[in-house]
Amino acid sequence: MKKTLTLLAMSPALALAQSLVSTSPQLRTVLLEDFTGIHCGYCPEGHVIGDNLEDMHKDQFVFVGVHAGGFAVPNQGEPDFRTPEGTAIDAHFAPSGYPNGVIDRHTFAAGTSLGRGAWDAATTEALGFTSPVNVGVESSFDSNTRDLTVNVVLYYTANSPGGSDYIGVFLKESNIIGWQTDYGPNGNNANYNHTDVLRHYLTDVWGDEVTTTTQGTTVTRTYTWNVPIDFNIANCEVVAHAGEYQTEVYQAREVPADGGTTLIIGDMALTSANDHAAGTNGSGTLFETEFTNALGANGDFIVELTTINAPAGWNEYFTIQGTDYLVPATVPFANGTAEAIAVNITPDGTPGIGDYLLSIRSASNLLAPAIEQEFHVISGVTDLIINNPTAETWVTRYEAGLVGANQPNRATTSRNTFINFGAANALSGVNNVYYNVSWTFPSITDAVVAQLETFMDAGGNLMICGQDIGWDNSGAAGSNGTPITEAFYEDYMLATYVADDSTTDNQANFEDADGVFGGLPSTTISDVFGGSNMYPEQITPIAPAVPIMKYNATAKVGGLRAQTTNYKLVYFGIGPEQLADAAVGEQMVKLSHDWFYGLVGVEEFDAALAAALGSAYPVPADAQATVPLNGLTEGAVLRVHDARGALVSEQRIAANSTQAVITTAGLPSGMYSYQLLGNSGASAARTLVVTH
Repeated sequence: MKKTLTLLAMSPALALAQSLVSTSPQLRTVLLEDFTGIHCGYCPEGHVIGDNLEDMHKDQFVFVGVHAGGFAVPNQGEPDFRTPEGTAIDAHFAPSGYPNGVIDRHTFAAGTSLGRGAWDAATTEALGFTSPVNVGVESSFDSNTRDLTVNVVLYYTANSPGGSDYIGVFLKESNIIGWQTDYGPNGNNANYNHTDVLRHYLTDVWGDEVTTTTQGTTVTRTYTWNVPIDFNIANCEVVAHAGEYQTEVYQAREVPADGGTTLIIGDMALTSANDHAAGTNGSGTLFETEFTNALGANGDFIVELTTINAPAGWNEYFTIQGTDYLVPATVPFANGTAEAIAVNITPDGTPGIGDYLLSIRSASNLLAPAIEQEFHVISGVTDLIINNPTAETWVTRYEAGLVGANQPNRATTSRNTFINFGAANALSGVNNVYYNVSWTFPSITDAVVAQLETFMDAGGNLMICGQDIGWDNSGAAGSNGTPITEAFYEDYMLATYVADDSTTDNQANFEDADGVFGGLPSTTISDVFGGSNMYPEQITPIAPAVPIMKYNATAKVGGLRAQTTNYKLVYFGIGPEQLADAAVGEQMVKLSHDWFYGLVGVEEFDAALAAALGSAYPVPADAQATVPLNGLTEGAVLRVHDARGALVSEQRIAANSTQAVITTAGLPSGMYSYQLLGNSGASAARTLVVTH
C-alpha cells in the first residue's frame, strides 16, 4: 500500500469553494458492521434489515457485511469472503451469535454487539449523537494499472473529546453470486446475491492516526491500493470513517470506488411544516423547499420529480422561479442564493399513497451526490396495512383479505411511513390499521406505539398479527421490548404473554361460540419460516378482551379480540401467513374488517347512536349533505350505502361532533342510506336522496 498524507490548519470561517466536506456542525452518521457468514441461516434476515435501514436513512447510513467466524468458512466451491481485517474486527467485538452487529462501535444500554432485532432502535439513537468531525471522500480508479486512489478530508467543527482520532478506509463489493444458507422462506440458495461484502482495508484495520483534532482543523489523507483482478470495480464502494481507536465512529461516508465523490453541490431545506401530508381528491397538496447552490459559482442544475409509487391518475409537478415543470428540467441557480422550489401533488378519486422524490444534480458534476427530498401523500384511504421491515413477503394475505371484504379504500405502506404520517397528523381519514408484524424484530417500537396510541385513542381500530410479539415485550433475555412497548402490549393489546409454544401446537382452532370468528374452520399452522422456527404465541386476554382462537384441543389461547370505549382490537399470536389454508388466513383479515365496520359480530342497534343521528339536509342533496349530530359521546364511523347495499363512502366522526358532511357531488342521482357505527353498536339507517 502506498499512502501520502497532508495536514492543513484552517480558520473555521474559511469558505471551501468546491468542498468534499461541510464546515457546518453535523450529527453522526451510522456505520453498521454486520457479522455474518455464508453458512449462517439467520443471516439473510440480517442482510434485509441492514438494506432496509440503508434505504431509509440513505447517506446517513453505511452497511458492511463482515464475514468471519465458523459460519464464514466455505466448503469446496463456495466463496471465501473472509479477510484478515474482518477476522480481527470479529475477534475484538466477539459477537455472541450470528448475525450480530456493531453500530458506530458504540456501547449502547444493551451492549456493543447487538442482535438484528436491536439494530433499528440503536440506529435511531446513534443518529441523534453529536459529531466533532465531518468526513468527505473521493475516489478514482485506473483501469490500466488497477490502482485505486482515495482522498479523505476531515473538518473538525469542535474539539474531538478523545484527543487523537483514526481514519479507516475500506473497500466493499456487491453482486457477488454464491452459496448462502437460509432458514427463511426462500431456503438455501447456491446463487445468492451477496452485497456490501467487506473486501479490504486500505488503512490499518483500526485506522490511520490523526493527532490534530481541534476545532477548525482540516485534515486530508490520500490512500492507494492495487485492486485484484477478480474484484469487479463497478460493484465496489469505498467507505471512509473517522472516530476513536476501536470505539466511537463519528462519521462514515460511502462513494462508488470508480469516480465517487462527496462533493457538496448545495443544500435543500424543507420550508413546509412536513414532508408527509393528507391529500384530497382534486385538490393540490403543496410542499415547499429552498435550494442553495454551494458550488462557489453560478451553475446549471438538473431538477427532477420522480414518482416512486402512486395511483396512476394522480398528478404532480414542481415550480421554480414561477415556471411549472412536469418533466426533468435544467435550471440555473445563482451561487449562494436560496431559491424556492414548490412541489404540488394532486390526488384523484383513487384512494392510495403517493411517494415522490425531488432530486437536484449539478449539470457539471454529474458524479457528485444528488440533493434529495422525499414527499408522501395519503388520500382517500380508510383501511391501511402496515408492514414491519422484512415482513413484506407476507402482506399478500392481508391484501387479499381486504379485497375479499370489497374494501376499495385500502393501501399498504411501511412502518416508517406510517410513523411519519401519524406524526404529521395525516391519518384522520384512516379507520382501521392491519399491522403485519409476522416474525420480525423488534416487533413494535416506541415510535410505532406513539402513533398507534394516538390513532386508537381517537377511535381507530387495530388488527395486529405475528408470532413472538408477546415474547419480544416480555422482558425475556434477548428480547427487544422497552417500557413503552411493554406497556402498550398490556394496556392496548390487552394481553399477557404466557409462552412460546412449539411445533406440537400446530392447529389453529377458532372459538365456535365467537360471534365474529366462530365460523372459521380449524387449520394447520405451518412452519413457513423454515429451520423449525415455529413459535405460536400463547397469551392470556385481559378484560374486556376475549379469546377467539386456541391451539389444538387445548386451553392455550392464541388470539383475542376486544372492544373498548375507544377502539376495537384483534390480536393473533400467529400471522395469517402461517395458516396452511390460505383462505382461512385471508378470512382472518376479512372478518376483522367486517367486525370493525359492524357488518358481523355481536353488536345490537344502539339507542344512543340512533338518537345522535339526525336527518340529512338539504333534501334532495346535490353537491353535499349535512348530517346533524346530537349527543355523540363516542367516536363513530358514518357509512353511506347505495340502493343495492354497496358501500360508497365512509368517514370517521370524532366524539362530541355536532355535524358531519357527506360529499354527494360524485354520486349518481338516486336513493342512499347512511348509518352510524360505534363501539357500542350501530344506529338504524336513515335515507339520503341525491339529485343533480
